[in-house]
Amino acid sequence: MNSKKAVVLLASYNGEKYIGQQLDSIIRQTYPVEAVYVRDDGSTDGTPGILKKYSEKYPNIHVVESTGNLGYPGCFYALTDLDIDGDYFFFSDQDDVWHREKIARAVEMLEKEDGSMPVAYYAGYHICDENLNIVSESFKQDRPIEFIDTLFEVCGLEFTMAVNKAAKDFLLTHKPARARARGTWMSMLYSGFGKIIYDNRPCALYRRHSASVTSSDMGFIGLWSWRIKKFFGGGFEGYRVLLEDFCETAGGELEEKNKKALELFARKEYLPNVFLKIFYPHRLRRKLIDEVMLRFVFLIGKL
Repeated sequence: MNSKKAVVLLASYNGEKYIGQQLDSIIRQTYPVEAVYVRDDGSTDGTPGILKKYSEKYPNIHVVESTGNLGYPGCFYALTDLDIDGDYFFFSDQDDVWHREKIARAVEMLEKEDGSMPVAYYAGYHICDENLNIVSESFKQDRPIEFIDTLFEVCGLEFTMAVNKAAKDFLLTHKPARARARGTWMSMLYSGFGKIIYDNRPCALYRRHSASVTSSDMGFIGLWSWRIKKFFGGGFEGYRVLLEDFCETAGGELEEKNKKALELFARKEYLPNVFLKIFYPHRLRRKLIDEVMLRFVFLIGKL
């Protein structure tokens, strides 16, 4: 008997093209889904009508009443703010397809952890084209994820995530005031105050299209184009805001080692911090070329 309640949170916006496939894959999970809460952020296409049909057909699908467009990431936090009865919470995009055992696998691994502290689960995924033809597989994580690993690297994508109730409750009191990178924020939060577990087994088909491409799954040419644009076009202000915001929101509660690292990288003053950043004795990026470029960004004072 499955006694733990699994709840899915989904934020939608103009997702009529694929949201039905996403919801179907959630409904077909081998582990029973207690509830699916969907908040639509003011879609102007057929998304609201699709959600209405699903909620009428499936009693465990609830469309959350919303007023206005909150944008990203406000729509997501509007869902995590809800007072929901659940043990494990899963974050869903609107255009992917979950493997049938995704929830069961996550619950199995989360059940092995101490439920009194915040625990977040990430998993691998299959990278697909718009028609869900598998193109490649996500990176492999071969060591535990520490707080310092999350400052300048994506340790996992949110649609693979599951968190326990302690983690959801902790987020309620430690939300960002300015930072927009919700995934990085959560990985920093849970590595700093709890635990992150990473499962290399793919849990979903990640549909890659023009609106969903990230640096973690670009091809060789696309990735280099992204690096060049980010480097020469700036694009580092978001990192700075993220680090400063986290410092102000949760920095004082971190253990000393992590607190010192966060404060160092959040500082704007060039000297003497530039030398401490350049020669920081811990790898900050997964790929060597990205590590070298980040250290150079420190050198020229962009971060």
